[in-house]
Amino acid sequence: MKKYTDKEFDILTILWELEEGSVQEIHDKLNSTSGYTTTLKLMQIMFDKGLLDRRKEGKKHIYIPKVDQKKAQESGIKKMINGLFGGSKLSFAQSFLGNAKPSKEELESIKEMIKKLEENAGDSL
Repeated sequence: MKKYTDKEFDILTILWELEEGSVQEIHDKLNSTSGYTTTLKLMQIMFDKGLLDRRKEGKKHIYIPKVDQKKAQESGIKKMINGLFGGSKLSFAQSFLGNAKPSKEELESIKEMIKKLEENAGDSL
C-alpha cells in the first residue's frame, strides 16, 4: 500500500468525491491557507508518485485519483487502530461507538454487520 501525507489524503478525498478535478477545483475545496501554487506542486508530486493520473483539457490538467478509496480507508483504519488503540479492535469500537452517537438506522446496520460476522465466524469453527 502506498503511503501518503495528510494533505495528499485531503486531495484524494476531494477527488474521490468529484471523481476528477482541476487544480483550481481542488484548491477551492481544500479551504487551505496555502496558495494555489502549493496545491499545484503537491498535485504534481502526487502524479509523480503514482497517486494521481491526469489528462490535458485546453490549458489545464484534469486529475483523477489512482488510489482506490476502499483500500485507502482500510489501510488508514488499520494504521489508526494499531497506533491509537494498540491494535485492539474492541477498544476502537468502544471508543467509536461511545463518542460517535450513531443514529438508530446506523445502529441497526451495525447490528446486521455483527450478525453476519458472527455467522461467518461459526463457519470457520
